[in-house]
Amino acid sequence: MGALCFSPGRSRRFTPPLTPPRQGEGNRFCRAASGVLVLSAAILCAFDAAACPPAGDGFARLASAEAEIAYRWEPSDVKVGKFFEAEVVACRAPGGEVVREIVIDAQMPAHGHGMNYRPAVTQMGPGRFRITGLMLHMPGMWRLSFDLIHGETRTRLTRDVTLKP
Repeated sequence: MGALCFSPGRSRRFTPPLTPPRQGEGNRFCRAASGVLVLSAAILCAFDAAACPPAGDGFARLASAEAEIAYRWEPSDVKVGKFFEAEVVACRAPGGEVVREIVIDAQMPAHGHGMNYRPAVTQMGPGRFRITGLMLHMPGMWRLSFDLIHGETRTRLTRDVTLKP
């Protein structure tokens, strides 16, 4: 695969060769620039997957010995019977694997039931997810569970939330 590269000091259009260059031929500047681009992309992806947003951005943290997430609700004040969304960042998972999927659920242990609606999850980037269609339809104590799926493993983080009428 060739990259579109220009030689310094030349002003003519780039025309790809009909045959690929032999080993050791080609523009050294172009090969170096391509290498830097690939390395930069790899570093940015690794940083993005591991970076946990600061608490000052409205994110709450949920952690266990194995994993950690940061999440925030939109709107930030969850109301009974009103739809809301969540932004979730998987900060850490066992074995350093990137979380490829998140499943969120909410149960009312005292009542033996869960949510009336199934939320939709969209992956926004490595380890970053947006969850829409969340609704807690009754006041009381809800147990939220975030299942992080990475490789062949599922790690569950839970948090209890009490909604007032």
